[in-house]
Amino acid sequence: MNPAPPSARYHAFDALRGSMMLLGVALHSATAYSTFPDVWWLKDPVTSRWADLFILWVHTFRLPLFFVMSGFFAALLFERRGAGGFLRNRAARLLLPFLLGMAAMFPFLKLASVYAWFLARDPEPWRRLQGWLADGRFWRSLEPMHLWFLIVLMMLCAGALPAGPAMRRAMGGAWFARLLERRGGWLVWAGATMATLLPMQFGILDTPQSFLPQARVLAAYAVFFAFGWGLYLHREQLGQLRRFGAGAVLAGALCALMAAGAVERQMAALPARTEPAHAGTALFTALGCWLTLLGLAGIALRRLDGGSPFWRYLSDSAYWVFLFHPPVLVAVQLPMMRLGWPAEVKMLAGLVFAVPVLYLLYDLWVRPGWLGALLNGRRMPRGLPRQESRGANAPAAAEPCGAQ
Repeated sequence: MNPAPPSARYHAFDALRGSMMLLGVALHSATAYSTFPDVWWLKDPVTSRWADLFILWVHTFRLPLFFVMSGFFAALLFERRGAGGFLRNRAARLLLPFLLGMAAMFPFLKLASVYAWFLARDPEPWRRLQGWLADGRFWRSLEPMHLWFLIVLMMLCAGALPAGPAMRRAMGGAWFARLLERRGGWLVWAGATMATLLPMQFGILDTPQSFLPQARVLAAYAVFFAFGWGLYLHREQLGQLRRFGAGAVLAGALCALMAAGAVERQMAALPARTEPAHAGTALFTALGCWLTLLGLAGIALRRLDGGSPFWRYLSDSAYWVFLFHPPVLVAVQLPMMRLGWPAEVKMLAGLVFAVPVLYLLYDLWVRPGWLGALLNGRRMPRGLPRQESRGANAPAAAEPCGAQ
């Protein structure tokens, strides 16, 4: 191997983290207007099938790409700091933000959700909400929210801790390099993903609703985490991903569209299970997932690997945006429930409100304060960071939050 210098910063991953997190805000702005049940805290009376398609497409690749980057940086941490340093870093960067996020956000999001439910069904929603609280149902409704991502990541990191040397031997083997080099090598990973999708309810990635994710969810995301770990061990071959690009992203979108059609057939047949449609969903989801994430990685490596203050800032803010965008979105979605605007207009309005608020709070309060130190590893001055020379030492690259 000819590894990158120890201080090298992976600027392409900065761009991926920042842009994928903004895409996550767009995803959750759409979920309130989806026809799918129980996918967001609120269910607006105005819905759109376009929202369904957008959600299914983004869900195909966004979190898998995050887990690839999480595995990449987990391997980096394990190599540089050893098992003890790896454990301390993951506890500080994952467990503490998880606990803080649960305490800060769950009460508001749950109460807003219950109020919205009564608002659509009862002329006195406040009175019904008070009765709901008096019945003690708040504590019985605890769930991990969107923070289930951190639970899965912590469990994968905990599993990687004792398996670190074995993973180096396995993922560092020549077979991984050969798969990177061969044009069809990615199909092996797509096949592994399809195998993990077959036990899912609809053949797409399930979203855990409990604090102990199911084995099938852990297995599905472990594939992406392992690929990212192996990618770090073969980081001198990152350039192999440059051959993927816009064509792969387009092909992935077409596969996602096919998967959406298969999901539609499954939902139309409920409660019966349609095995051909289920298998087709798993197949096209797996293909769409890997084509899209590899295509986006290739674009980032070819176009955005030189680094820029803008992408660095977007990457620094990604953890904050991931953690705290739901209450900001709900704060604007709740009053819009009484408006008869088209769903697409409401989706855009949510973004226009939430994105500036999130970045204003980040720059004014989070980035230079104690919360920024927790999320970013250190306090940072307000505004865009200075331009770094290629390969310059960058603590945020060495102390990743997990590529959330």
